[in-house]
Amino acid sequence: MEIAGITEDDGKPKTPSPANLEEFLPWACKQLQLKFHITVTKIMQTDYVSVVGVSDRSKKKVKSKVSKIELTLDVDKDDKSFIVPAPVTMDSGSPGILIFTLYDSSDNLVQLRFEKNRHIPRLIFKLLGLIIKFHTSLSSITIKSGIDQYGIYEISKFLPLSNITDICLDNTFLRECNYHILLDQLNFLRHLSLARCSINDSVVGEIASTLSYPLPASRMLSILNLSSNNITDLGAKYLAEALRSNRQLAYLNLSNNRLTDQGSGYLLDTLLMFPLSFAELLSSRSRHMTYLKEKNELIIQKVQELRAGDFERRASRRKNVRPVTTPIKGKKGLEKEPSLKSVPDSKSYGNVEVVFIERATLMAEAVLGEFRDPFDKESTISADGIVYSQGNNTLSYLGMAYNNLSFVTISKLLKVLTYQKETGRKPRGLVNVSIEGNLMPKNCRELRLIDELLDMGLMVHSRRYSLPKKRHQSKVISR
Repeated sequence: MEIAGITEDDGKPKTPSPANLEEFLPWACKQLQLKFHITVTKIMQTDYVSVVGVSDRSKKKVKSKVSKIELTLDVDKDDKSFIVPAPVTMDSGSPGILIFTLYDSSDNLVQLRFEKNRHIPRLIFKLLGLIIKFHTSLSSITIKSGIDQYGIYEISKFLPLSNITDICLDNTFLRECNYHILLDQLNFLRHLSLARCSINDSVVGEIASTLSYPLPASRMLSILNLSSNNITDLGAKYLAEALRSNRQLAYLNLSNNRLTDQGSGYLLDTLLMFPLSFAELLSSRSRHMTYLKEKNELIIQKVQELRAGDFERRASRRKNVRPVTTPIKGKKGLEKEPSLKSVPDSKSYGNVEVVFIERATLMAEAVLGEFRDPFDKESTISADGIVYSQGNNTLSYLGMAYNNLSFVTISKLLKVLTYQKETGRKPRGLVNVSIEGNLMPKNCRELRLIDELLDMGLMVHSRRYSLPKKRHQSKVISR
């Protein structure tokens, strides 16, 4: 008997290991009588991508290692080096499913790619959820069409159980548009790409609602690509509301949408100083009180542990100390009387409670850390009875190319960059802005100043993160 073409030497069926995804997935689908032909292709890749250049002095070819950040940020461009074969069909005419597994040099599965699939059954993602624990190095999933709302739901279920950090759903249109469920639970997702997915303002509103602090996605997601969709100023307003408190998102791409100066103004205003609303101020103080309560409870717990440990140590000392006896004379001869030298001096324990509290406080701070909040004392300024936030300074890339922007956006952008330079906060803030393809002048004083400020910010950013030096400018093309 043969199962999926896999048999042992003695003729008995052999069950593939879940660690071998290329054999296990087709075998499991056949056992469950899935009417699809599964083709899983294994591809090996290197850890680093080398860029060949020519040095001016030696005129020899040299290779420089490129950071993975630079290679993955430009998600709008298709990977021309990745050749996808034609879709497979069964004899009955049922469509096939193409899956590519990419492995690193240590033979660890690092990426799954679903290419040119009309429909990917929900069962495929259920099986992936069952075997995800066997592939701890898997960090990226790319799906180019074919998935539905149920597939997205199954992915959201096993995301918290995996080490997946990147999900690319470019060109994947969902009628239900439930992309936001990928961000609802606490997971390790840092990069989400939804380019060319026909996303509108209501869908952006659902996504933005998961990015407000202190929700789970506001602590993890760093890259969000929403380029080439149907987002207007209303969607930009939803994102701006999230950026008021979000201090994790560093890359936001809204290129090739339908934004105007009003929408860009919503986004840029969050990078300037703005007054806090009553709800924001109340939420921040409530979070601070919760932190203090947890810290106080932990201090009490640590003090009790220190007391118990000290009591046990003192009890063990009493057992080990033998009293010194001195002979005394009595009516019946010599007798022994315990000496007071064995009794500990009670004055040395006078400040022991204070010592316990100090040690317990240090231990609690080591566990909980310092209180961090987007609207804490270090990030806000009070003036005339109003509390102002100093603005979002973690967003470093903002893509607004090919929208309906004008010179008004240029003026606001210059104001933002000047403000971020003068405040001198860390991180710096914007270091790269894409505004080409809008109705703007080809050259003006404001654009030159913007380029200079961006170059200065990029130099500081490069020194801090030790990235390869590269000159970035805001390209502006009139149309």
